[in-house]
Amino acid sequence: MLGVTAPSELSHHELVARAAASLTERPGRRLEPEDLRRAAVAVLLVDRGGLCRVPLIVRGHDAPVHGGQIALPGGRVEPDDVDIAATARREAMEELGVPFEASRVLGTLDDVPTPTGFLITPVVAVLGGDVPFTPDPREVQAWFEVSVSLFADRSTAEIVGDREWRGHRYILRAYRHQESRIWGATARILEELAERVAGAT
Repeated sequence: MLGVTAPSELSHHELVARAAASLTERPGRRLEPEDLRRAAVAVLLVDRGGLCRVPLIVRGHDAPVHGGQIALPGGRVEPDDVDIAATARREAMEELGVPFEASRVLGTLDDVPTPTGFLITPVVAVLGGDVPFTPDPREVQAWFEVSVSLFADRSTAEIVGDREWRGHRYILRAYRHQESRIWGATARILEELAERVAGAT
């Protein structure tokens, strides 16, 4: 692990501290949306008995966008959102029932463009384990939680292809969690988080 402690060995407190320090030192890179639609996702660092877990949702197959896909809670920026963090918090509230003020925002990861025409800003926030989730069945078919460590060792990932966006090429990887296959923008976002807290191999 590049000489650092793997995320699986970090307590929730230590992982949050490392994420906060990294996001303060190097805030996420912003891209110009141009013809892309602005969106945000909530990367919630939840305390589960001293360990850190990130909730993911499975969108309903009849969802208007990304039906059936595994994703971080999120959606497009609305006119009433005061900033990008407000978008992520609102979406976490609408999809998982997380009270708007229950999370503490640490910062943002790099913007992620998608082939479906969105420019996603990942908003990293801390959430206590005592906050219950009440998913909206109209938007969320199921939900589960993953460890950041899953995305730290890229040698375990399945290579599913590559993409190029305005001259920048990136590799698409898929990660297995029980019966779920996590890939695309969600995997790329969690890979960056893993890199920031412990490096990646």
